[in-house]
Amino acid sequence: MRVEWLTAAEDDLREIARRVALTFGRDTAERAVASVVEETQRLSDFPELGRRCNEYKNARRLYRAIDTRYDRIVYTITTDCILIVAIFDTRRDPKALGDLLRDRDDLEIGDKDNNG
Repeated sequence: MRVEWLTAAEDDLREIARRVALTFGRDTAERAVASVVEETQRLSDFPELGRRCNEYKNARRLYRAIDTRYDRIVYTITTDCILIVAIFDTRRDPKALGDLLRDRDDLEIGDKDNNG
């Protein structure tokens, strides 16, 4: 199954990389990004690898999550693809993830360019 990303999730990853680069340097940021991308690619073979993501209780769809060292990759499985919905820095307030998912839950799967 192919892996697709919402533009907003790509933006999440770029923002995390920027913050990591400012704090720990470019090499560390590149390793962090590579780790996230590697995990998302594993989903093409193992779509149900992630645990159920319950941070947003009234979601219209089932979200799953995989945690890397500092990030949570949130995705949903559709009939055609695995859609990466958000990359969340787990050092942030967990309530913020619920808010983020609430905002992105209204995005239609085909609307990958919406920055929600």
